[in-house]
Amino acid sequence: MVFTLWIFIESLWLILPAYAANGFAPLSRGRRPIDGNRNFSDGRPILGPGKTWEGLVLGVFIAVVIAVIQQFAYPYLPWNESPVPLMIVPMNAFMGLILGLGAMMGDMGGSFIKRRMNVPRGAPVPILDQDDFIVGALAFASLVAIVKFEWVIMLLVITPVFHLIANYIAFKIRVKNTKW
Repeated sequence: MVFTLWIFIESLWLILPAYAANGFAPLSRGRRPIDGNRNFSDGRPILGPGKTWEGLVLGVFIAVVIAVIQQFAYPYLPWNESPVPLMIVPMNAFMGLILGLGAMMGDMGGSFIKRRMNVPRGAPVPILDQDDFIVGALAFASLVAIVKFEWVIMLLVITPVFHLIANYIAFKIRVKNTKW
């Protein structure tokens, strides 16, 4: 399997709304936890206070906005300059909704797993922290579009790098309290 610039472009085009959803959701500073601050019988939270309704709505909204921007930008981008035929997933508000919901569900799944592992809120769990939303977004996207295996592998490999860089920048500009 060879990863090329073209696979990178195809996969990045697909996942851009999910990246935006995951990146902007924490900016909501929500106060209403999705799990209602409920715990399991052992006292551990279901998701924790960091997963809020406000963050979910903002993340999905941002994904829809990005997908609509992509939809309008598509005809103006130089797709025909590629020496190979590109498989570009058509973007629209519905695809943004699917990718945004998938990203948010994947992120919540990651939090659920971390709470089961007794990992405190904000503590890092490498790979899970970076790829949970990707798995969710790609799973949801696969229900309505073709998702190439090469895209999945590419995104699972590059996303941790992008995620760490973005988090470090967010830490430096004081949007986040941790570098991870």
